Amino acid sequence: MNVDDPRHGTINGYINLGCRCSMCRDANRIRHAHYINRLRAEGRTIGRHGSSAAYESGCRCVHCTLANTLKGRARRRRALQRTSR
Repeated sequence: MNVDDPRHGTINGYINLGCRCSMCRDANRIRHAHYINRLRAEGRTIGRHGSSAAYESGCRCVHCTLANTLKGRARRRRALQRTSR
């Protein structure tokens, strides 16, 4: 996408056009945060129990909490491996 394209910083730019500039990533991050907040307010969860997706959408059962913890540990481990190369 051209730098002067007015679709930068929009959900359309991120989702449909695949742009990953900081403005489009921010627009998607904000959209996703609103979506998760709406799910939580409605008392709904996404994913299955025992998944980090269910934890992120509001479930705090032991299985979902553990899945989210393991996901975070794996993410930190990968980040450390990238920086130590």
